[in-house]
Amino acid sequence: MVDAEKVFEISEINRIVKNILLSHLEKVWIGGEVSNFVEASSGHWYFSLKDSSAQIRCTMFKGYNHLSSITPKNGDQIEAFGAISLYEARGDYQINIEQVREKGTGNLFEKFLQLKDKLEKLGLFNEENKLPIPAYPKNIGIITSASGAALRDVLSVLNKQQNYNQIVIYPSSVQGKEAADEICSAISIANTQKMVDVLILCRGGGSIEDLWSFNEEKVVHAIAQSTLPIISGVGHETDFTLTDFVADMRAPTPTAAASVIHESLNKLDEYFEYYLSNLQKNISNLLKNKNQELDFLEKRMVSPKDKLKRSQEFIDSLRKQFTTILKNQFFNAEKEINVLRKRLLAPQEKIKQAEDRIKNAKKDLYLTALRSINEEQSKINFIDEKLNILNPRNILAKGYSIVYNGFDVVKDSNKVDLNDTLDIQLHSGTLLVQVKNNKKH
Repeated sequence: MVDAEKVFEISEINRIVKNILLSHLEKVWIGGEVSNFVEASSGHWYFSLKDSSAQIRCTMFKGYNHLSSITPKNGDQIEAFGAISLYEARGDYQINIEQVREKGTGNLFEKFLQLKDKLEKLGLFNEENKLPIPAYPKNIGIITSASGAALRDVLSVLNKQQNYNQIVIYPSSVQGKEAADEICSAISIANTQKMVDVLILCRGGGSIEDLWSFNEEKVVHAIAQSTLPIISGVGHETDFTLTDFVADMRAPTPTAAASVIHESLNKLDEYFEYYLSNLQKNISNLLKNKNQELDFLEKRMVSPKDKLKRSQEFIDSLRKQFTTILKNQFFNAEKEINVLRKRLLAPQEKIKQAEDRIKNAKKDLYLTALRSINEEQSKINFIDEKLNILNPRNILAKGYSIVYNGFDVVKDSNKVDLNDTLDIQLHSGTLLVQVKNNKKH
């Protein structure tokens, strides 16, 4: 019960109200109409949510709103999730928003979370089940709408690099009742035909309803069972679908998915150009040296037929050597390129080694910090023990006492007269005594 006679300070009452709000209302969903929307230069959003009879102030900080798939505007009907709080300095209360969604999408989002949890428990999202993306795919498959902007974006990126054999398009709806079945069918056809090295599954952005085909359980299972590696490039950077979690690689957009392959092919071109240039230089130098030898031999040739014959035989021998050297040069260059290709196909080992080094460094840092803490704790314990020994109250606990005459500590009986009133400080409590006898020394 609050004392009705107590006068509270403003800050104190605001603090009490804040604690009551936090203890009874944690994080909640609220729905209403957006008004007074402002996007500050800091990136934070400030707005109000209102219904027919009330409104509440809302704040959505940049760390949350940059992940949002929608940007509210005045008049929008939305649902928001966050924590009720009170700004003590002004006595205003507000809700700090963490998520926003269009009104009515809550059920779909709950279904998304439930399905994600179910499939995750089945192990469909485990990293060890994912296939490696080929470093230099020669045949590329695309599963998307044949008339959509996503296909144009992907082809625009891939056409910048012609270092592939073919692009195979597996047309499919990407929205609507038939989309999930068509996507599964396209994945099955690609796996049966085995005409491509990698598949790009993509579509442009949209609401959670628009992208729902990519959250269907049958589509997730089809991707998990694919023997072809699949890159998921669905929606915008802030959109996440279940295909992103089960695919062998997630790209934030269709363009980004195509860029993964484009960059790999660019690197392959660079390596081949480098080794081709070196090979051409070596062949050019070899030809130059052999031509010089031939010129020298021609000058030494004389008219007799036997010498001419021997010279001709020597020239034939040189030609054979030259042919053999050229073959060896090409063989060695091809062998070196194959070795480099294998290295490029498996960067995971280097990543693993780097992660191991980081783990060891963290462990060493933890042990060093723990050792320092223990040493400082020992010092503190030693000082605390000394302070306890010197603490006057601990001395009083042994049966000693301190005698005061007024504010002065009595150390000599000669300083005390008969009938003086003295205070005796004990370990627990104080005695007030009057001097009746003084045995002075």
